[in-house]
Amino acid sequence: MRNLNNLATFVQVAKYQSVTKASDKLHLTQQAVSYQVKKLEEALGVLLFKRAHRKIYLTQEGKTLLKTAEKHLTALEQDIFDAKYKHSVVVGHVKLGTTLELASLVLAPLIESFKLKHPQVSVEILLQDDASTVQNIIHNDTDLGIVVFSSEPQLLNVTPFKQEQFITLASTDFIKNHGPFTCFTDVINSEIIDYHADCPSLKTWLSKNDKKLVKQLATKSASIAANDVRLLKQFVMAGAGIANVPATLFADELKQGKVAEILPKSQTISASIDLIYMKDRVLPSHVSAFIEHLQMSPKMEIN
Repeated sequence: MRNLNNLATFVQVAKYQSVTKASDKLHLTQQAVSYQVKKLEEALGVLLFKRAHRKIYLTQEGKTLLKTAEKHLTALEQDIFDAKYKHSVVVGHVKLGTTLELASLVLAPLIESFKLKHPQVSVEILLQDDASTVQNIIHNDTDLGIVVFSSEPQLLNVTPFKQEQFITLASTDFIKNHGPFTCFTDVINSEIIDYHADCPSLKTWLSKNDKKLVKQLATKSASIAANDVRLLKQFVMAGAGIANVPATLFADELKQGKVAEILPKSQTISASIDLIYMKDRVLPSHVSAFIEHLQMSPKMEIN
């Protein structure tokens, strides 16, 4: 079992390409993670990682092992899950907080597959912003949540669930009337739509591309701010400005040519979609079953 733990630790380090991130995920010290990887390398007699410029990379042996390990560990997790719940009837009610966008994109198919396994567990989805979900979990009004911007890590278990790509775009009418947009300064000087007045989403995108201009953006407020992606979409489609938003939100409009990406050669940003629930709280079996079902779902990037 010790070697199995070492193997699971190796998978997390390989997935994040970081001992620090893997240690956070596993709730272990960095020294413990490094030790487990070292013991696995010693047991196999091969080097699994190479290090250069303060980064780690998989060796060819590491890549081969990762492909095999992920497959068999997932199968083992499924067997353990089946052993726990297959011969017992799980009954209860799960309350989950999330946004409408994440409920539509992420949860619908997972809830359907969960209900096939546990038909006597009902699921209630509370549509709310991320901050409300966090507070409701802390106050025991919600069992768990799916959020993009998680907070209170000292109180919550935060598990990276999926990745969502954000792009900067505007309606083609807005670009025609206010463009062209050939540089980042053009974007800063234009009408900005964002989640908050201080333009957090656009600021993150700008920081990844040209940090020198972040101070310039700090002196400006969003022309329109709304913490609901449905409203953001309506404002963009109405030609009210430029926004940095989830690509999936405008997938159809991008294909139809109703909106277009601004500076398409720039680096995009991605946000982690996290599964959150309280630390040190005994969870009912039906809530644990639902969490395990989500954690065993295929990790995919939404783009």
